Amino acid sequence: MAWGLPKLPGLTFSDPTKTQHHIRSSLRYYQGHRFPDTRLRAPGGTATDVDSNAFALPEDSVIYDPSLTYGRVKQPALPAVIPHWVHYDKRCLNFTAFFKQPVYENPDETYRVRVVNIVYFLEDDSLTVMEPRVKNSGLWQGRLVKRGKIPKNDFGDYWHWKDLDIGKDICIYGKVFHTVSCDLFTKEWLESQGVELSKEEDLPVDSYTQKEHWKATQPPKRVKSHADPLRRFLEYDGKVLTFNVVWDNRDAEFGELTEYKMFYFLQDDTIAIKELHDGKGGKDPFPLLLKKRKLPKKWEERPVTFPSIALETTEEEITEYYAPRDLIVGQTVFLLGRRFLLFDCDSFTRKYYRAMLNIEQPPRIEVRHETKREFPKSLPPHIGIGAPEDTLGSCFGLIPKPPHKDIIKYNLNANKYLRYLCELDWIHPEDKGRQFVLAYSLADGTIKIGEIPRRNSGIREGKFLKSMRLQTPESDPNFPTYYTPDRFYIGGIVPVFKHRFKIVGCDLFVYRYMTANPDKFPQEVIDNVRNYHMREGNLKDELQEEFREEQAAETRAQLAKIGQAAVAEPNAMERCLAALDVVEGSAAPPRPSSPPATTDRISYDESLRIARLSNPTCDNVVPLKGILKSSTAQDDHQKVVCFSGPKVEERRETSMPASYPPGHQPHYVEDDDFCQRYKDAGAEERAGRRARDECAYEIVPGKQLQNVTEDELQEKPNLPGYLGTYGADCKKVPDYMRLSPDAYEKVKKLRREVQEISPAATRIADYTREPAPPVDVCVHPPAEATGPCARKTEDVSFSCPHLEPKPPCCVPKDAI
Repeated sequence: MAWGLPKLPGLTFSDPTKTQHHIRSSLRYYQGHRFPDTRLRAPGGTATDVDSNAFALPEDSVIYDPSLTYGRVKQPALPAVIPHWVHYDKRCLNFTAFFKQPVYENPDETYRVRVVNIVYFLEDDSLTVMEPRVKNSGLWQGRLVKRGKIPKNDFGDYWHWKDLDIGKDICIYGKVFHTVSCDLFTKEWLESQGVELSKEEDLPVDSYTQKEHWKATQPPKRVKSHADPLRRFLEYDGKVLTFNVVWDNRDAEFGELTEYKMFYFLQDDTIAIKELHDGKGGKDPFPLLLKKRKLPKKWEERPVTFPSIALETTEEEITEYYAPRDLIVGQTVFLLGRRFLLFDCDSFTRKYYRAMLNIEQPPRIEVRHETKREFPKSLPPHIGIGAPEDTLGSCFGLIPKPPHKDIIKYNLNANKYLRYLCELDWIHPEDKGRQFVLAYSLADGTIKIGEIPRRNSGIREGKFLKSMRLQTPESDPNFPTYYTPDRFYIGGIVPVFKHRFKIVGCDLFVYRYMTANPDKFPQEVIDNVRNYHMREGNLKDELQEEFREEQAAETRAQLAKIGQAAVAEPNAMERCLAALDVVEGSAAPPRPSSPPATTDRISYDESLRIARLSNPTCDNVVPLKGILKSSTAQDDHQKVVCFSGPKVEERRETSMPASYPPGHQPHYVEDDDFCQRYKDAGAEERAGRRARDECAYEIVPGKQLQNVTEDELQEKPNLPGYLGTYGADCKKVPDYMRLSPDAYEKVKKLRREVQEISPAATRIADYTREPAPPVDVCVHPPAEATGPCARKTEDVSFSCPHLEPKPPCCVPKDAI
C-alpha cells in the first residue's frame, strides 16, 4: 500500500486494487427505514483519514498513539471540508400554493382551484412543482414543472430561496402560483437565515369543491315538535303580534321607502305582511304583500341533493324559522330576500314581550321619508266646447267621464222652482214695461227666463233663456261660479248675456222656502222678501194663524190659574212643612192607600187616623227629619221634627205583654225584668221542657191558634223536622237547629253593643237650644219674613214645639 509514502509530486500513484470509486451514501437502510450513517467512508468504501492514528484522541488509551514512536506533531490535521452539495443533500424548502384553472361552458362553476407544492432544493437551487394526486379527480396530476433552475425574469435571473415568501405570486413559465403556507422546516430555516415570513392565508374554495363537500356531509336532522296544536289554538287564537316595518328598496331602479304592517300569529308561528295604501294611487291595490306562512331564517337553505326544480321546500329541509325572540324593534330581518326594518310595535306586543319573554321592546324609531316637492298642477283653459266641467274631466283620464250629478238632491227637489218677477233694465224705449219670469230650479241649479206676453207689443214673447246654469259676473271663465238663490232679492240686478234684469217680485213659495231653510240665506235677504209680501198682503193667513196660537196660549194660562185656585188651600201645618222644605216621604207620615183626589198633601189629623189604623210600633217609625232642598241632608244638619196635635188617650193597663215582630224589638236596657217583659206566654213552659230534655216545640196547637177561623188559617208545608209544624219529631230535628243553652245570653250581649243613638246626634243634643215659641205661633203663623217657619240663611232645619214629648204613634195594640 502507498498509504505510508509522503504525498509529494512523483510519489503518488493509483491503487490498482481499488475498483470502486463512487461516493458512498450518507444514509443507511434498517428494517425498511432510512437512517443517517454516522460512519463516514471514503470513495469506494475505504477508510477516511479521520480514522487514522493521527487523528486519535488523547483520552483514547486503546488506540495506539503514534506520537510515542514518531514523536508529537507540531499541529493536528485540519478537519475534512464538507461541500454544500453534501451538507444540503436532501434538504428542501416546501411551500403550499394554488392556481386557478378556468372552466368554460359550465353553469355550475367558472374556475377551479388546484393546490400544488412548490419544492425548492437547497442542494443546487433548483425548483419543482408537484400537485398531490386526488383519487377520481379526473385531472392529470403529479409533477407539473420539472426540477431545475426556473428563470425569474428576462435578464437571466433565477428564482432563489431569498425570493420566496408566503402570500407571494410566483410566475413559472407563464402560470402564476400564489403561496399560502409552508412547512415547519422551511419556516425555521428561513428564519435562521434572517428571512421573516408573512402571515399564512387560507386556501380558497371553489363551487365544485364546496358542492362535493356538502354531498359528503349528512344534513342535520330537525327535531320534531311534540306540542299539542289544539291546545295552542285554544290559547293563542286571535293573539297577534303587530309590527310596523319599512322596506328600503331605493337601491333598485324606481325603488322607494315603503311602510308595511307585519303580523306574527302566535297560533301557528306564521307571518303575514299587509300593504298600507296612502290613496295617492300608482300601485295595484293588493291587500297583502306576503300571505300567511312560516318564514325561514335562511330562505335559500336546502340540501345539495334536493331536487329544487321539481319540488318545493318543506319543513324537513328548513332547519330554523323566525320566532318572536328574533323580532326586536330596531333590527333588520330578511324575509324571502327582502330587507325589512322593524321600527315600532303595538301595546299588546310590548306587553307580551315583557310578560312572556322578559324582553323590553326598544322605543319607536323615527323613519325619515324623502319629501318630494309637489308642483302645482296647471289645468288647461276651457276649449269652448261644452261646459268647463267637461274640459276639466278630460284632464283626469284618457276617457273623459261626465260631471258628477247629485242624484239625491235632484230626487228631493224635482219640479221645485223659485220664481221671481223681473223687469228689463231698458235703454231703448221699446223695452220699457217688458216683464219676465226667472225660474230657479232647486233640483240642478239651472235658470230659465220667459217673457210675459203683452198685446200689440210688437215683440215676440215666450222663451228668453233656455234652462242652463248662469255664471256670475265676477267668476273666472275657466273655473266659473254660478248663481244661487241667496243672490236673488227684491231690487237685485241679474246680468244675463249683456242684458240686465231687475227683480221686482217673487211668489209666496220663495218666502216659505227661505223660512224653512234659514241657514242657506242671509238674514237681509229673508227680511227683504218678507217685507215685500207684507206690502203685497200675501201673509194674512200666516198672521191669522199666529194670532190664534197666541190666543190659545193665553187661554191655557188662564185655565191653569183657575185650576190652581180650585185646589184646596193648605192649612197652617202644611204651610209650615212647606216652609221647612220637608220632602214627601221623609218627614211626613205614611201615605194612605187611596190619597185625596184634590191635593197631594195629607193633613195632620188624617195622618194620625191612618197611623192608628195601621197600628205601627215605635220601632217601625223612622225619626222624622227635615230634608233640605239646597243639598242632601247630613247628620249634623238634621233635627227631629214633631207635630202638634190633640192629646193621646191614656193607656189602658193590660196584663198581656206587648209583642213585636222579629227584628223590631226595642233596645236593651239594664233592667232585671227586661227579658220577662218581652217573653211570650209559652217561654217558661218551653224552658221547662228543655230542662227535662223533652221536645221544646209545640206539639199541640196553642189557644191563640185554636181560636183562628178556617179562613184566617194558613197551611204550612208539612216537612219532616220543620220547626213549628205539628207532628214534628224532635229526633228528626238536626242539632244545628237546636238552640244552645247560652243563646239568650249571646243575644243579650249583642243588644248591649248596639248604640241607641249615633255619636253625631249626641253632639247635637249637647248644643244649647233656644226656648220654643208658643203653640199659637205655629197654628196662626205670622208673616213669613219674621215667623219661626221662615227660611233662614243657615242651611239647617228647625223644629216646631209640641205638647207631648212622645210621638202619637207609640200606642200599644190594646190602647185602640
